[in-house]
Amino acid sequence: MREKLMNAIREHVASEYPREACGLIVQEGRKQIYIPCRNVASEPKEHFLMAQDDFQEAQKRGEVLMVVHSHPDVVQLIPSERDRIQCDHMSIEWGIMSWPDGDWCTISPRGEREYAGRQWLLGYADCWTLIRDYYRLEFGIELSDWSVDYEWWKGGKENRYDENWQAEGFVQVPLESMSPGDIIMMQIGDSPVTNHAGIYLGDNIMLHHITEQLSTRIPYGEYWRTRTMRIVRHKELLNA
Repeated sequence: MREKLMNAIREHVASEYPREACGLIVQEGRKQIYIPCRNVASEPKEHFLMAQDDFQEAQKRGEVLMVVHSHPDVVQLIPSERDRIQCDHMSIEWGIMSWPDGDWCTISPRGEREYAGRQWLLGYADCWTLIRDYYRLEFGIELSDWSVDYEWWKGGKENRYDENWQAEGFVQVPLESMSPGDIIMMQIGDSPVTNHAGIYLGDNIMLHHITEQLSTRIPYGEYWRTRTMRIVRHKELLNA
């Protein structure tokens, strides 16, 4: 990377320390520039959340080439799984600088990953993210992104599954007619609303990604059956 860009990043990272700094490298005409952005995370010393309006303003200036942020006071600069998942989600390179050491590394989107064995990260790698990926890759069906990085089901203030499944083109089908590709919508834990979903794969196997665990294929047993609220099938698969 050009020294002018690196100097701009170092200056910004140093000015934000011990908070995590964040910014963007943008192609503006024939030159690449670094644009510092605001970290609006609730715990800015632990992670970053880039201000959305800063990102949008940067897009007006040119193509966003890289997301940059810092890791303060680390023994060794190693991208976290959270970094890698968010990089995958954004589909552009990420650059990370440690401070005060000033080490630098970059990571690239990993492309399509296995369905099972994914790390959990609410809003970026959760049950609905897995369903969206599966439908896009297996059926060529693009579903909307309902995922958010907070526990929306707590207290029943939001009801993202119950309010959106019909608008996404799903119709309810009887449990006894369940077939591969159907979505199993469940109410688990102490949630007062439907808050989890998995994909039926056939042979009594369900693919799902539950909170704080790796995504996995498991038997669709009694525990899950008693918590099932509905089985739905996408309209494009009704006659498949």
